[in-house]
Parts: sequence; structure tokens; C-alpha cells
Amino acid sequence: MSNPEDDAMEGLNYQERVGRNRVNSTNSNPNSTQLAVATSFGQVFEMVKRAAEQSLDMHRAGLTLVLGDIPNNVGAYHELGSNAIVMNRNIVKIVWRSTPAVDKRNAFTFMILLHEYLHTLGFTDEGQVAELGKKIADEFLGRDHLAGEMAVKPLDQFFPEISQFAMFRDKGQYETVERFDSSSTSYIR
Repeated sequence: MSNPEDDAMEGLNYQERVGRNRVNSTNSNPNSTQLAVATSFGQVFEMVKRAAEQSLDMHRAGLTLVLGDIPNNVGAYHELGSNAIVMNRNIVKIVWRSTPAVDKRNAFTFMILLHEYLHTLGFTDEGQVAELGKKIADEFLGRDHLAGEMAVKPLDQFFPEISQFAMFRDKGQYETVERFDSSSTSYIR
């Protein structure tokens, strides 16, 4: 018999896991609706880039998303000068395990990617990035969207299960997400 915790934390396949759960979206904002049905990190990231560009008139191309085993007190990071965003695979798995709601999962993904994308644009102050994230999410997705709230509040307010798995770590593995920033790299197939 398999362990339910292991089953819930097994390898992450964004498209499969998002695609089989019902979307709970009541927001009439077309961007919010599009986010609610996104089926890949790449689709969510394209929305992040569009939102930031509309709000800040800034753009950065050629980024890579890496899912990695990093301490669970870090949701993601971007090392200044690099082209990579490293997202905490363990927290992603916990979020996926804790909610079947696709719109909530995608709001989390949008917020994490937006936060790190702002770092790639040169914003280094965490407080400023959080407030910018809220402002951009509110403008792009609507003032009542969960992603805006996630930008300025601790994640455990939305996913209390995170604290239950605070010490959970995978085996130090990292994986690059394919077709992530594909609009910036159309020459690569």
C-alpha cells in the first residue's frame, strides 16, 4: 500500500494536475478568467510578463524556470545577474496537495512568478516588490483577485498546510521547466 503523503508529493506535472480539477472563478475580468484556466507555468508566466509590461512599461526576455529543492522558508529566488528563477518545488507540491482549486493554484503561481520577475527587472527591495506585485495584480486581474492578496500576505494564510511540511525536503534535485519563456525564445524548439 502506498503512502498518501508520498502520492500527494510525487513528481509535479503542472499540466496534468491543473487540467483535471474544476476552476472556481467568479471574477469577470478577462485576465482573471484566462489565468484561472492556464495549464502550464509558461502560460502563467506570459501573463506575468504582460501584466508587468502594462503596468511598468518594462520587459525582460530569455528567462528560465527551475523547480528546485530549497528551504521551505523561501518560495522562490532570482540571483541578480542570472537568467533563472528558482521556484521551491516542495512548496508547489504542498500547494497542489492542499487545494484542488485550479484558480487558487494559478493565483499562487502568478504571484510567485511576478515577484521574482520584478526582481529580474532590477527591483531588489522586498517590501517594494510586494507592493508592486499587489498593484500589478490588482490592475491586471482585478482588485478582488487572490493573487493580489498573496503578494502582500504570508502564504500560510492561504495554505496553512505549508507549516505542516516545513521540514519536508526532496532529494536535492532541480529540474528546468521546458517551454517557459517561449515567446522570448521562439527560435528554440
